[in-house]
Amino acid sequence: MRRDKKTVKNSVIGWLNRDKSPLLTTHPLWRQTKPSRGYPSRSTHEKSYRQPPLRKQPRAKAIRKRNFNLAFICATYLFLITGAELLTSYDPLLGVVSHILILCGLLLYAAIEHDGNKIFAQFLTALVIPPMIRILSLSMPIVHFSRIFWFILISIPIFIAVFTCMWLLGIRPKDAGLVMPHRRDAPIEAGVILLAVPFGIMEYLILKPSPLGLYLAIPNLIALALIIFACTGFLEELSFRGLMQFTTLQMISKWWGILFVSVIFGVLHAGNLSFLDCLLAFSVGVMFSVVRYRTGSIYGITVSHGVINIILFVVAPLYL
Repeated sequence: MRRDKKTVKNSVIGWLNRDKSPLLTTHPLWRQTKPSRGYPSRSTHEKSYRQPPLRKQPRAKAIRKRNFNLAFICATYLFLITGAELLTSYDPLLGVVSHILILCGLLLYAAIEHDGNKIFAQFLTALVIPPMIRILSLSMPIVHFSRIFWFILISIPIFIAVFTCMWLLGIRPKDAGLVMPHRRDAPIEAGVILLAVPFGIMEYLILKPSPLGLYLAIPNLIALALIIFACTGFLEELSFRGLMQFTTLQMISKWWGILFVSVIFGVLHAGNLSFLDCLLAFSVGVMFSVVRYRTGSIYGITVSHGVINIILFVVAPLYL
């Protein structure tokens, strides 16, 4: 009986693939022999090769070196900022010069690292904001303006610098916290706003500044409150918890990043010559950073920051 072409073809294919047949693998001659000590198991139809020793991965060493360099840069920055702030308290001119040197060094370092590591360059560029705030606050002629207009004059160039950094670094408004919080985060936002009242009273008891809104009519008090909200609350939260925290958490872990930004925020209050005020600012900064990380928005902490400053400069001096 003649076989058709399809049957012959299947027979040839089966013969060619006989080594892969599951029936052959069950044959006693195909079973793996018992491995000897120190050598891998082998079969009768394949050769045995000793595994080469594993080499240490160079990536782990590179990561450790990178983390050490990053920690050294952060510690050096905190040391320089703290020294410049303490120097500002005793000699404002030397303090301004110190902050200018820090600013120029950061910009130069960021330009060098831009082609190699853009995320690190973004981190260095965002660190320019704190020395810029201190340079403008010390160089602005406060004698010729009231304290209210002084807030406005200082905040305008800082607003320009922050939004310019965001544009140059490609940071979206959502990344900087300019987004409405979710409904489920409403209790957190309400809680941080309510906590602004005791924090504002505590800071007033520490500093006891002169009042800003003395002998002002109601419309003028409302205008003053809005200026404080915009020029202190919104500006500082956009700078620290918006731009700086976003770029820092791209380089550092969550809690180390929050600690780093909060320490900078506390150090910038050293000009008040009060360690308790620096400690209070650090504690409030940690709380604001955690809320910003949890909700992704800076609007609630902006309101809280504004309420603290309104109580500090307007309400508490009149009633406490």
